[in-house]
Amino acid sequence: MLASVLGGCFYTDRINQRPSIDILPDSSAPVFRGDHVLLHAVANDPENQVVSFAWRAYACTDATTPSGCDAEPFFTSIEQHASFDAPPFRADGTVPTSAIRVVLEAKDELGATARPSQELVIPVLNRAPTVMLTPVLLYGGVVGTPLQVFARFTDGDDPLDRIAVAWKAFSPQQTTFELRDLGGVTDPDPKFAQRGVELTPNVPGEWDVQVTLADPLGNAVTEHVTVVVAQDRAPCLAQWAPIAPVGGATLPLSGPTLFQVPLVADDLDPYPQGTLDARDILGSTRFVWSILPPGGTRTVLADATGNRISLDPATFAPGSRVELRVEIFDRKGTPISCADGDQTCSTISTDCIQRQTWRLEVL
Repeated sequence: MLASVLGGCFYTDRINQRPSIDILPDSSAPVFRGDHVLLHAVANDPENQVVSFAWRAYACTDATTPSGCDAEPFFTSIEQHASFDAPPFRADGTVPTSAIRVVLEAKDELGATARPSQELVIPVLNRAPTVMLTPVLLYGGVVGTPLQVFARFTDGDDPLDRIAVAWKAFSPQQTTFELRDLGGVTDPDPKFAQRGVELTPNVPGEWDVQVTLADPLGNAVTEHVTVVVAQDRAPCLAQWAPIAPVGGATLPLSGPTLFQVPLVADDLDPYPQGTLDARDILGSTRFVWSILPPGGTRTVLADATGNRISLDPATFAPGSRVELRVEIFDRKGTPISCADGDQTCSTISTDCIQRQTWRLEVL
């Protein structure tokens, strides 16, 4: 400070006062790892000088202690606004970020520095993984056959290979069983990963499969899916040819005719045989053909074991009435107990039939 006396007057140079500063966040919303952060520097200078700024931001575990933050800032700037993404990890790449320590310093045109500098601690939250379960019933969800469940998951702030995956499954009748980890499955979207398990249910009912995913901070999510398992159902005649008139009507037989069953629907023993048979689980329908000639008794055709048979009317006298029948069986071989005179039969009393009879009139 300089002072001089001139003509009896006393003069003093003006003192350059320090600016004051503050940090204003752009939003009050919680900040998660990886989120974008926007901060504004607010300055007040008594002499209305231009104020310059200097930002530093540090990734921290505990921002209240020096050792709880990285030694070097992950972000610096001299702009009035600070714009950065909250780093998912500290500088070593392994320790998740739990807070960000932001330091703002400023000075005016004449070099007066704001005192104190401003600091802002931003809590950084951690997102839990998200997951969706998909059951795959390899053989229709039948007791004694394997089924698989796949977890497709992602995480907004952690590498997917660092997500811990734990499975559990519960039998409806508290039976013991094996839960086999299938490991990882490639997902077409790199933001997702998949893991799967396989089990072979040994009782029918609702099986509950659960998965728990936990990230490196222990933030966990549990999801479950219910899989309905049923006993092996009876086979169903799905197609046959030619048509089989119902009631007492007969089908004219004027020339050699091929009778066949092109399609049988069944859980494990369909016709044609299924292609998903790497485990040697799928089988094929067993066909039993029989004939009731005029004035005779029903006889099983021992040589007819496939899905078709040809019948020549020349074998019978014109005007004869003949019955040709096909019955189907799966591996369970459930007896067809309907009366012999019934044209069709369902062992489970539904429209799923295991017997079809053609009543024929030889021309």
